[in-house]
Amino acid sequence: MKTFQSASPSETRNYASEFVKSLGQHAVILLGGDLGAGKTCFVQGMAEGLGWTGPVTSPTYGLVQEFRCSPPLIHADLYRLNTPSQIWDLELDAWLEEEALVAVEWSERVPDFWPADAWHVDLLAVAGEESGREIRIWRKEKNV
Repeated sequence: MKTFQSASPSETRNYASEFVKSLGQHAVILLGGDLGAGKTCFVQGMAEGLGWTGPVTSPTYGLVQEFRCSPPLIHADLYRLNTPSQIWDLELDAWLEEEALVAVEWSERVPDFWPADAWHVDLLAVAGEESGREIRIWRKEKNV
């Protein structure tokens, strides 16, 4: 597990930008943390690291967004799922087979859906620091 201390959203984006460059062409990144923890901020940094120059917002209502960079970045926000079976309507299973990076917020809504070697990025608020975050990156299959 790697742990990073971020004092601001820009530090979080910068760290994510560097992290995404180490992933290659295919990976699943499961983002954990409370509401407002910085999950979308982390995805913004990932997109920047891949060369995306447009806006990156949470796909809470659309559930899935595709950013056509290289490799493609798929950003899913499962907060509004009511049942685990709704995951199939999003067709994320197809993206899991493609050369793409799939970043998922609220992945715990369908815990058995993700590959065993998925990356986990946990964003935790730092007590007493409004913008402070502890970012933990880990995988079940490997130590990072």
